[in-house]
Amino acid sequence: MKTDTVDTKKLGEPDSHAMMRHAKAILYLLLTISLVAMTLLFVFLRPSAYLAALPVPALLLGLVSVCYLERQSREKMLRTVNQMTISKEEIEMDVQYAGISTAMALTLVFALATFIVAAVTVEDLSMLGMVAAVLFVMSVMFLLPYIAFFVSEASHDERDKLQREAELPTTPKG
Repeated sequence: MKTDTVDTKKLGEPDSHAMMRHAKAILYLLLTISLVAMTLLFVFLRPSAYLAALPVPALLLGLVSVCYLERQSREKMLRTVNQMTISKEEIEMDVQYAGISTAMALTLVFALATFIVAAVTVEDLSMLGMVAAVLFVMSVMFLLPYIAFFVSEASHDERDKLQREAELPTTPKG
C-alpha cells in the first residue's frame, strides 16, 4: 500500500555563503599567482618585480573582507534547527552579498583590463604601474553609474530568485 507523504524541502547551503566561498577561492588563486609571478620576476627581471607586487595589498584586503563575510554567512548563524523556508534575514543577506560579489568581480575585471591596456601601450616598465593605476581610476570614474546598475541588477535578480524559492510548495512523494 502506498501512502503519500510530503518531503521536507532541504534548504541547502545559503547562497551568500556559497558566493563568499567562491570569492575566497578566487582571491586565494589570484594571490598565489601574484606571489609566484613576483618571485619569478624578482629572480629573472628584477626592475619589473614591483608589477606583480602591486595587487598583493589589495588582494589581501579583499581576502580579509571576504573571509569575514563568509564567516557571517554560515548556515548556523542564519538558520534555526528545523527551519523549513528561507527567512527574510537570509534573503537580505544573500541579496547584499550578491551585490558585493558583483562589485568585486567588476573591480577585478577593470583592474586586469587596465593593466593589460597599460602593458600594451607603455614601453618603459617603470611607468607601467602608474599608467595602470591612472587608467583604473579613470575607468572606475567613467563607469561608476554602470557599476551601480550592475550591482543593483544582481541584487534584484538574487531577490527574485530567493523569493521564488521561498514560495515553492513542497511536492508530494510519489
